[in-house]
Amino acid sequence: MRVLLPILLICLSVPAFAEEPTQEKPQEAPEKANSVNLNPMGIATGNYNLNYERLFDGTHGVLLEGGLSMTDDGDTKSSSMGAGVGYRWHWRGKQNSGFLGVQGSYYAGTGEAKVSSGGNEMMKFDVDTTAVSVVPNIGKRWAWDFGLNITFRLGVGWASYSVSTDSKDPLAKDAVKLVQDLLELFPVALDGELSVGWIF
Repeated sequence: MRVLLPILLICLSVPAFAEEPTQEKPQEAPEKANSVNLNPMGIATGNYNLNYERLFDGTHGVLLEGGLSMTDDGDTKSSSMGAGVGYRWHWRGKQNSGFLGVQGSYYAGTGEAKVSSGGNEMMKFDVDTTAVSVVPNIGKRWAWDFGLNITFRLGVGWASYSVSTDSKDPLAKDAVKLVQDLLELFPVALDGELSVGWIF
């Protein structure tokens, strides 16, 4: 009893340490998954490009893009339209990130071309074009919490072009064949984006 009494007094004199309640860290808002972007400079030049990206797990993006181009310099005019689908890997796992991607596109267009038919006389004829391309790219998206983003991308890849004309004139046919041969010799496609958009 003499031994138990001091032990009991010591135990009662030691302050009890209550477990402090663990404070939960505030959870970050989930990354917004959708973005719609437009090339603002293209509007002034008649080139309209709009794209939509859906981001999964903050990292893997699926991109849908459409474009329309119309030019008329008073002497010749042309128009083209097309669409593309792509994939982007955002290496920071969020919208505000650099990315690596690949883009597949199909575009078709019509226009007028000129060829000299002797002396100063110029002959006009219609030309139809198609282009199928697959282009890897690298880019960066600057994104702000309130939704605004600016996106830049640049890429070089492969393309298959087709140029044709309904003209029966031999000069027109020779001009189209020359362009077609050059495009087959250099089957290169350039891809770029400088756009402003909204994330939601």
